[in-house]
Amino acid sequence: MMIVPRTRDKKVLRDRLHSRPLSILLMVVVWCALWGSVHPMTLVGGLLFGFLITVVFPLPPMHWEGRFRPVGVVVMIAHLLWDLVRSSWRMLQLAFEKKVNLNAGIIRVDLASDSDLYEVVVAELISLVPGTVVVEVVRHPRRLYLHALDLTGPDPIAGVQQMVHDVENRVLNAFGSKEEIAAFRAALDTKTDEELELEAEES
Repeated sequence: MMIVPRTRDKKVLRDRLHSRPLSILLMVVVWCALWGSVHPMTLVGGLLFGFLITVVFPLPPMHWEGRFRPVGVVVMIAHLLWDLVRSSWRMLQLAFEKKVNLNAGIIRVDLASDSDLYEVVVAELISLVPGTVVVEVVRHPRRLYLHALDLTGPDPIAGVQQMVHDVENRVLNAFGSKEEIAAFRAALDTKTDEELELEAEES
């Protein structure tokens, strides 16, 4: 009986053993923050913990085909800060209202981009803003489920969906390639056309 060496498994193990300095460094920072100390033993423990995580529980590779766009990043951060101030003020108003009526609900939003990285960034930016939190992320199809407060107005669901697409657009303008931005806008236009057709059929 001939035994064929499992070269693929060896390559996977070799790749895992190949250290990832940036990932390990970030894990050391998180480890020290959790312990609240930068003692040498804490640093060593963080290094061992980070190395163990990268070998035993490696994260799947995330491919990024875009590029860093400084102007888009500044716009994205500025909008995030404005949303934080505006939403925090609204949450403060709701906290002091005599009659408590949060008008909360779960809303589904289908994303127009197709990237793990952009989906995670969009979900994180939305969850940072008070009043909205992503409760579930679906990869296929790209979809987010949000718990949102203060769902008032003529069409609050459409408002939340538009807010998510605006965040997605800013993320693409900050980190996406020209092809990804064009594909996002084309997919968003297709979604808009389908929604208009559904509204026309319902009316």
